[in-house]
Amino acid sequence: MFEPVFEPIVQGNLVVRLAENEAEVHAAQRLRYRIFCEEMGASANQEVRTQRRDFDQYDDACNHVIVFDNSRSGDDRVVGTYRLLTRTNMEKVGNFYTEGEYDITKLKALKGEIMELGRSCVEVPYRTRPVIQLLWKGIGSFVAAKDIKLMFGCASFNGIDPKAHQLALAYLHHFHLAPEDIRPRALDQYYTNINLMAKEAIDPRTALSQLPTLIKGYLRMGGHIGDGGVVDYAFNTTDVSIVVSLANVDEKYTNRYQPGAE
Repeated sequence: MFEPVFEPIVQGNLVVRLAENEAEVHAAQRLRYRIFCEEMGASANQEVRTQRRDFDQYDDACNHVIVFDNSRSGDDRVVGTYRLLTRTNMEKVGNFYTEGEYDITKLKALKGEIMELGRSCVEVPYRTRPVIQLLWKGIGSFVAAKDIKLMFGCASFNGIDPKAHQLALAYLHHFHLAPEDIRPRALDQYYTNINLMAKEAIDPRTALSQLPTLIKGYLRMGGHIGDGGVVDYAFNTTDVSIVVSLANVDEKYTNRYQPGAE
């Protein structure tokens, strides 16, 4: 999907914009491969390993937000990426990626445009607040242009042992469970209990410090999680579903991620 939804946003040598051609999508997929497969230990099929690109059937229906560092050359310019799948474009592939792990019937029943966020990754030296914020400014511009009402997707803890993250997972369950009317639920065959500690035993400050940066960002935007986790053996992660209703996003965060925000 190469439609020019929003103007590039420039910050020094860094630029965030949508991929404009297949070559840029492939560069983003190669970054995903390096991070998911080489760094995080995700498994991959033979075709993915041969091409050293993380790709699947959803990519062609997605818009790809990319952060480029123009002080570098070639594929090395791509230092961060996110893929976005709107309900409108989802019809081209038949379902959302999230539906492989979660029942999102309630979300799909909502009126208006909804959007799935996925395959988020940033190269190690660029995992800084300014770069992450730049990536989110791109997403914010897309959201505004497409009048997105709700965002959702999966977010991950590294590793396949939920007990290794029991404090953080239990905190999410007790303090950030999505309202019933928009709450995804892990599919029965994958459902993993994340209510691993009593609420009164949780120190929220400590739990917050153990959350992945991405999940903390969603929570700051008023995000919630679904019912249950999913252990993704292929990606070597423990997943939770994320739901962010744009109607409920705090104004200061809405302003931060709109075009022109500083």
